[in-house]
Amino acid sequence: MTTSQAVLLPLAQATDRHLAGTKAATLAALAAHGLPVPPGVVIPAGVFARSVAAAREPPAAPLELPGDVLATLVEAVRPWGDVALAVRSSAVAEDLPGASYAGQYSTVLRVRGADALRAAVLRCWTSAFGDRVVAYSGGAGEDPAMAVLVQPMVPAAAAGVAFTADPVTGERDVVVIDAVPGLAERMVSGEVTPERWTVRAGRADREPGAEAALDPGSALAVAELARTTARLRGSPQDVEWAIADGEVVLLQARPVTALPVAPVPLPVEVPPGYWTRESSHAPLPWTRLTHAAYQPRMTAIRTAVAELGLLIDGVDLRDIGGLEYLRVVPLGGRDPVRLPDWAVPLAFRLVPVLRRRVRTCVAAIRADLPMHHIDLWTGQWRPRLETCAATLRDIDLGLLDDDALVRHVESALRLFGLGLSLHFRLHLALAMVLRELALACRELLGWDDQSWLRLVAGTSVRSTEPARALAELAAHVAARPRLRRLVEDPASDVLAEDADFAARFTGYLRRYCCRTLSYELAEPAIDERPDLVLALLRHQLAAGYDPRARDQELAGRRAAAATEARAVLAGHDVADRERFETALTRALAAYPVREDNEFHTVSAPGALVRRGVLELGRRLTRRGLLPGPMAAFHLRPPELLAALRLGDDLHALAARRAGERIWAMAHPGPAAYGTPPPPPPSMTSLPAEARFANEGFLWTLDRILAPVPEQGTDERVVRGIAASPGSYTGVIRVIHDETGLGRLCAGEVLVCPMTSPVWSVVFPSVGALVTDAGGTLSHPAIIAREYAVPAVVATGDATTRLHDGQVVTVDGTKGQVRIVR
Repeated sequence: MTTSQAVLLPLAQATDRHLAGTKAATLAALAAHGLPVPPGVVIPAGVFARSVAAAREPPAAPLELPGDVLATLVEAVRPWGDVALAVRSSAVAEDLPGASYAGQYSTVLRVRGADALRAAVLRCWTSAFGDRVVAYSGGAGEDPAMAVLVQPMVPAAAAGVAFTADPVTGERDVVVIDAVPGLAERMVSGEVTPERWTVRAGRADREPGAEAALDPGSALAVAELARTTARLRGSPQDVEWAIADGEVVLLQARPVTALPVAPVPLPVEVPPGYWTRESSHAPLPWTRLTHAAYQPRMTAIRTAVAELGLLIDGVDLRDIGGLEYLRVVPLGGRDPVRLPDWAVPLAFRLVPVLRRRVRTCVAAIRADLPMHHIDLWTGQWRPRLETCAATLRDIDLGLLDDDALVRHVESALRLFGLGLSLHFRLHLALAMVLRELALACRELLGWDDQSWLRLVAGTSVRSTEPARALAELAAHVAARPRLRRLVEDPASDVLAEDADFAARFTGYLRRYCCRTLSYELAEPAIDERPDLVLALLRHQLAAGYDPRARDQELAGRRAAAATEARAVLAGHDVADRERFETALTRALAAYPVREDNEFHTVSAPGALVRRGVLELGRRLTRRGLLPGPMAAFHLRPPELLAALRLGDDLHALAARRAGERIWAMAHPGPAAYGTPPPPPPSMTSLPAEARFANEGFLWTLDRILAPVPEQGTDERVVRGIAASPGSYTGVIRVIHDETGLGRLCAGEVLVCPMTSPVWSVVFPSVGALVTDAGGTLSHPAIIAREYAVPAVVATGDATTRLHDGQVVTVDGTKGQVRIVR
């Protein structure tokens, strides 16, 4: 039998990637250079091809491992003794410089016995036809070429990955190591957060926070193996390693794909005025595409405040050193002269611009413009956005010619701009209506924010709709034992093995997941993360999430709060009781819009813009005008559209923009520039309507962007703002951004800087919530109340003071987090 027809190859002879796949061939070549690679055998790609061909012959049958191959394989692994085996896919097309396919194919660990070995090989083969691989490859119709590598499992004391260039900054003179005790699968699955080491100039430095896995000497040894691998392979490498019996062992090596370009310094030019970092929506530098898409914000805010007659011109947003800063623009554009108290009433009456604004504000409040906008949202604005988004969502972009694609992207950008305009008009309307109830409860009942919020919590039904629908899908799965086993096994390809479930799951993605997870449009939308949605489905199965029970609990809380209020007001006059009832009725109509509008105004239009930009990027990449589709996000829309029409080469511009963003990420600016302005003048001399509206605007800002309370002397207690009542004790999971959501496990305490509204889909998996920022009307606080999840916000630094694996008690009533152990 020739080599090309062999049923098995020793790893030492598996140097041809077309026979052995790239993974095995790479290890064979590195072992030949003396690197410490465990022994192994390879089932060549030819065996897979013959099995695929046999399965397609009439009558069609499932893939099968030929008996002679299995017998030969069992004999080949016998000399290794009674050890568990690692069975790993080794596709011909993976681990290449332009296409890593990392995580797309199957690996099966702890395999023992002939039957388990056969099943593991078949799982590796089957993964070549999985939806994830097809999507990654762009839907190419050619049959894949797949070999399988079998090795004895290494008894790892520690394991992980090492990058011979920083995958975030692109720095080449450093090795970045992620390590965990035991097997690296604990890190890949998200069970633990890895310990991170950086090795530079012979020095190993450890970042605090995670479970210890290495010492400095071990980190240096891992770095040396990684550097040797990179030198032999001729490019930066992503190296999988393990430490067994005190020695570092090489398990896999692949090129580091999409390595960032070198940083490009940006000038730091600070405009006049007082500027504060806008980190709630832009914690990292925007890509140029996202920055351009959000430009209508300033006009939208300026229009909204003028329409309501507020005493500011709007908000100015600027890039300073690549980071976004915000400045509230006074009327007329310049900071006003600080007037003595006696002169303020004269200014409101005599200064023309102030007088006009006050007149506008009085008229707007008397005409009840805020509730008019909320009614318009329900009756006109939301249906219009829904219809436009559905039309754009259902278009197959691959079938459009260039001109039609340009028009599609322009339509998506216009929809995004319209959504932003409505978003800010609604925000100001909500500020007025919700303050009515808060003020009535404070003046009539003596209630604080946490008390009056009980009256409305649980009414934001559209924001919780995705989780409700996922609960229905979970109930469908729970009623079918075989399907449940497939879903609960992260290694299974349930979408390929159950057509009915695949159809239901695809329908769920289409209906609820065409929405961005992040405000940054370069980050994947939810429907691009089916792995995350499947993980959330598993969490619901594990936790037994019951939305009906939660709804009943929240309805009971609302009823109890209303009964308590009415009991107190029974001793008041009719005017007080009517004031309370009117404010409550209006707030119940308005409060849900705070979260519910975001899907239609921001995240759904944003996902449509992202889709169009990615298609532009694919076409420009195929024509040699961009290095890759994601590079399109470093360009402004006019630059991309012009390149599609005129053939402009964008490589240099995209590289420079990417380098500027990398530099900005490595050089975060201060929290503020300039001298803070004096506090606003007293508004007591304004007409009642104008005073109410302007004080309401400031009241709302304070409850969205609340100051951090002072911390006490007890180091085991983290203090913040009580955002959602209740107490919960659980294990911490620190997640800094949307990319880490897949690490969240059911029942954990989510600790994060902030959440966007789209994170609501993960809340059935959350035991409690702790954030660095936010107030009682911030997105995380509202979402937590909608799911009856205890929450503490505005801690300032919980993401640095707390770490994965700690056990804490979150008291959402008192606003504190106590470290238990």
